[in-house]
Amino acid sequence: MSTEVFLESLSEQVDAHVEANFKEVTNLRQLNIDPRAAGKLFVNEDCIAVRKYNDRSLQYYGGFEYVDTDFRAEAGGYVFYFAADSRVQDHLDSYYSLDENAIENTEE
Repeated sequence: MSTEVFLESLSEQVDAHVEANFKEVTNLRQLNIDPRAAGKLFVNEDCIAVRKYNDRSLQYYGGFEYVDTDFRAEAGGYVFYFAADSRVQDHLDSYYSLDENAIENTEE
């Protein structure tokens, strides 16, 4: 298998994993993140994922440049920030502390 085919396969697996295991968040205020940071993020209980092309703005506007590199990973077209970092955990706590009605009503 060529490296190019391998990387394409890996990217497809990462896409499928994010689609199956993460919630898409378009209202970043639900995560207590500046909306300029990205058009959308993907969250689950363990981490926040962002498409690579939005990572720089998430770092700048969202303060993710301060996330310890031990808790950041790149795979496929995504960057994953893990809840083991307190900054990431704080944003996840903000999101998961909202009740379902609040989440639905703020997705506009």
